[in-house]
Amino acid sequence: MAKKKPKFKTFRSKLLLFGEHIINTGAKGLAIPTDQFTGTFDFIKEEWNEEAVTSNRAVQELAEYIVHDRELEPLYDTNQLLTDLEHGLYFRSNIPQGYGMGSSGALVAALCTHYRIKPINKKDLTAVKLELARLESFFHGKSSGLDPLVSFLDKAVLIDKGEVREAFDLTTAEKSFFTVFLVNTKKPRKTAPYVKLFLSKCKDDKFKEMLDESLVKANDMCIKSFLKPGYSNFWKSLKLISQIHYDHLPEFIPDPYRQIWHQGLINNEFYLKICGAGGGGFILGFCKKDIGIRNILSKYEVIELMQF
Repeated sequence: MAKKKPKFKTFRSKLLLFGEHIINTGAKGLAIPTDQFTGTFDFIKEEWNEEAVTSNRAVQELAEYIVHDRELEPLYDTNQLLTDLEHGLYFRSNIPQGYGMGSSGALVAALCTHYRIKPINKKDLTAVKLELARLESFFHGKSSGLDPLVSFLDKAVLIDKGEVREAFDLTTAEKSFFTVFLVNTKKPRKTAPYVKLFLSKCKDDKFKEMLDESLVKANDMCIKSFLKPGYSNFWKSLKLISQIHYDHLPEFIPDPYRQIWHQGLINNEFYLKICGAGGGGFILGFCKKDIGIRNILSKYEVIELMQF
């Protein structure tokens, strides 16, 4: 009798709402799960599927990485994982790679959920984050663990000074104030070069002073007003973040989008900011609820995510 194939859980992608790059310098960051992009393990059917075969190969390489890691290997049922891979296991996902939405994080979250020998203790958030970071480092060389943590917990996560301060379910207000959306640049990018570029900029004293006195404070205010809705200083702080990104991080904004970015700063109908590492992928946007953002940005591919 053939063994019944397991039922796999679906994992949501992550979106870093606030804290892009400065989170790596100890500033606060707020990441949330999104419904529009998800992934789950599945088995390749009989028909040829290039994406599935590519994914199967990537998971195979991750499995081999775990086998050769002294700390991870005892924690995971690599025999079952390798057996399932032989039977066509792959990660079926619509999360675009290189777009700042945590595609590898969702895969790592799925692997930890389904192939860890003993379920991890979710109450010890620091330990969970460290293990997920060790897994995801296979893809990026170094990982904070934030992306897979959001997907694994399926909760919003607040980071401060590199530590998880809180993990919580998002609550929708009775009255929505603003819409979060994405603009698709249709230009995938690598994370590492932009992280390296940002950290090199931080070596300049004037740039670092600007971060500490302006960007970090505006970032903190946006997070504070988001967590305790009132939004009294939200838009003012959000505009400052958008302006700083425009003025001081031009390399992180693809040239074709600088004009529309500036338009938002001038007319105050919407504000754009870096999504993840920047340089391509998605651009993150915010607009008031009653603004018809699809009409304003009709020349661009806009994905409306959620309202708060």
